[in-house]
Amino acid sequence: MVNPLLDAFRREVNVNLACGALVDFDLPVTSDHGGHPVVVALEEERVSALLGRIRAVGGFANLFVRGSKQVRMVSVIGDSCAIATPDDVMTGDDVPGPTATVGMFIDYVERNPNGVAISAAVGHPSCARDSRVVEFA
Repeated sequence: MVNPLLDAFRREVNVNLACGALVDFDLPVTSDHGGHPVVVALEEERVSALLGRIRAVGGFANLFVRGSKQVRMVSVIGDSCAIATPDDVMTGDDVPGPTATVGMFIDYVERNPNGVAISAAVGHPSCARDSRVVEFA
């Protein structure tokens, strides 16, 4: 089922990257093929849906998350690109529960400056890190 709010947010991100407030912003995550994969999510969505989207674009992404008051961006990068060891590992027994939301996950990433390893969820060694607020036009 298509979520109209998610589709609207996806369009808003695309417009801001193409000709809006983020036109001069260098996306930090680059794919193996030189592209800049972008994934969008809403805070109230299940984190399992988000991890599926990240997996679908190759496991690395520039993640934009819409909350009620702000948009946050997170880098999902390969472990080999992470200079510091992640502060926590969300694999095995430590994976988020079935009711965990994207907002909860992003809040957790914010509390761990060196990031959170999410390798098992996206199929290869990955780390979510560098959460920050971004402003749209």
